[in-house]
Amino acid sequence: MQPVCIPLSLTNVYLLPCDGGFLQIDAGYQHDYPAYRRGLAKAGIPLEQVRCLALTHHHDDHAGFLNELTRDADLILIAHRLAGDLLRGGANDRSRGGGYVNRRIRFLAGLKARFDPRWSLSFPPFTLRERDLRVGGDDDALLRRLGVPGALLYTPGHCIDHLAVVLDSGEAFCGDAAANFLTWAGTRHCCVFMTDMDQAYRSWQKLLDAGARRIYPAHGRPFAAGRLRRDLGRIQNRDLARFFDGRTE
Repeated sequence: MQPVCIPLSLTNVYLLPCDGGFLQIDAGYQHDYPAYRRGLAKAGIPLEQVRCLALTHHHDDHAGFLNELTRDADLILIAHRLAGDLLRGGANDRSRGGGYVNRRIRFLAGLKARFDPRWSLSFPPFTLRERDLRVGGDDDALLRRLGVPGALLYTPGHCIDHLAVVLDSGEAFCGDAAANFLTWAGTRHCCVFMTDMDQAYRSWQKLLDAGARRIYPAHGRPFAAGRLRRDLGRIQNRDLARFFDGRTE
C-alpha cells in the first residue's frame, strides 16, 4: 500500500486508503494546519475524504491541530486510552521522567528553544469525544474493520500512550517509536527525546516481530526496518541527558 506523505515543519503526516476515504496518521503542530491543508490539496485529497485519524501519541508536534481538524472534518479519532487525560492537559507529559538521547541533542534542543518561541511543548487541549475510539494495547481488529489491512501496536518508550500502525505488507508507521532525524548527531534511529530506552527497544522488537519491513517515521525519511535491529540496545537509560525529572510542575 503506497502511503501519501504530507511533510510539515518537523513532522510527517501520512494518509492510508480506508473504506470511503483515508486514514490519517497524526496531526502536526498547531501552526502546521495551513501547510497541511495545502498538502492535502496538492495530493488531490478533499478534506471530507479524511475519515479517520490514528494518533500515535499526545505530544505537541502530533496532536497540535486536532481541534482545527475535527472542526473542519467529520472524522473518527483513534488513540490509546491513556491519551485522554494527556490531551486534555494540553502539554507533553513530564510525569515519567526522560531525557535527550545524548548531550549533543540536548545542546541542539536548547538552541531551538532559544530561537523558536513557538516551541513550548504545549498544545491546545483536546477532549476525546464519545464517538472516538480508545484502545488499551495491541489491536489486530480495529483497523481491519475500517478497511485498513494492518494492526495497531502499543509501542511505549518515547511516551506512555504511544501507538504504531503496522500493515500486513510490512509498512510500519511508527510515530516517534523510531526516527530518521539528526542521525549525524548520534540518535541511532531513536527519537531525540525518550522516557525509557528498555521499553523503546522492546517496542522496536515488537515492530520487527509484527513483520515490519519498512519504517515510516514522523521525523525523517522512510528506512529499512533492519536498521532497528542493528541499533537495538545502542543507547541505554544511563546515557540519556536528563530533561524531565519525573515530577509534575
